[in-house]
Amino acid sequence: MHLKALSLKNFRNISDLSLSFHPQFNILVGDNAQGKTNIIEAIYLLSFGKSFRVQDYKDLVRWEQKESFIRAWVWNEIGEEERSIHLNEEKKEFYKNGKTASANQFLAMPLVLFAPESILLLKESPQERRDYVDQIISTSHPVYAKKLRDYKKALSQRNKVLKEDTLSREERQSQAELWEGPLIENGRHLIEQRKEWLNQFNPFLEKNYISVAGKEKTAVFDYAPNVEAELFTTQQQARREEELDRGMSLVGPHRDDFIPALNQQPIKHFGSQGELRTFTLALKLAEIEFLEATLGVSPFLLLDDVVSELDERRSRFFFDHLKNFKGQIFATATSFDLFPKAALKEHQKWELKNGVAHPF
Repeated sequence: MHLKALSLKNFRNISDLSLSFHPQFNILVGDNAQGKTNIIEAIYLLSFGKSFRVQDYKDLVRWEQKESFIRAWVWNEIGEEERSIHLNEEKKEFYKNGKTASANQFLAMPLVLFAPESILLLKESPQERRDYVDQIISTSHPVYAKKLRDYKKALSQRNKVLKEDTLSREERQSQAELWEGPLIENGRHLIEQRKEWLNQFNPFLEKNYISVAGKEKTAVFDYAPNVEAELFTTQQQARREEELDRGMSLVGPHRDDFIPALNQQPIKHFGSQGELRTFTLALKLAEIEFLEATLGVSPFLLLDDVVSELDERRSRFFFDHLKNFKGQIFATATSFDLFPKAALKEHQKWELKNGVAHPF
């Protein structure tokens, strides 16, 4: 699978841009704020239906413009597929081969993003890690994606009822109970699938950490579930009065955490800066291997300014590792010279200036 071409109109700082890509390595260089990451962001949007930089899609439309268009041609095992996204002030629309699609249908384009912000996953809130885990599992297990949507819908409706101050306490409890069936049913599925995913993923993570660090250390995600699947019903009943008092659902996988740990210690508290970078690099390599093993295809790999973030040793290790990678790579940097020369045998490159790409 590879991306053959991309067309952007009124996207971020890009007025009108069309690029044809190399099936292996594509490099975008230029100073900051010239549009390199915007191209990476558009490719990410074509895979996941959302940005990795902003929550509100309206921020993606070029300043003083009313709409934006993203269009791409993807080659896969059954031939060529056209994907397009239309953004305007009212909605975000997705199309596959000219027919209306949903953002979830775009998950068939597996992708791994490695950006400077990736290290923050190890430090920031549990919500960031839940979103990360949900995204990986949804890409490899479409049923999980549906269960997650159904769970979030039931959770939203239940929370809305719990905080509805125009209803009596008895009415709020009665209406909240109507959403507990789908909440618990779908929530149990999420909990079990998250456990199964960690059993599959952690061996990839541990192996890659040892390879990068050159040291025998146990690097894993420790699952910290808010509730065990078999106890979901009883624990929710036990905390129902507290939920009514606080106006929110307090039990369920929406309060889980996945704790990055090195030698059984949370890395965000006990890890050095070097260990955090090594863990992040190992995490991305593990993502690639997990998706290849699960889906049978190599994901797209987006490298946003990674070469300036990795030291020489880790950069050399990473690009040596990618020599055998069969997927398509898109990488950004402030200078072409930052890339290890051995990694650039087959590639295509552009320089970005004010949203315009110049081949060189």
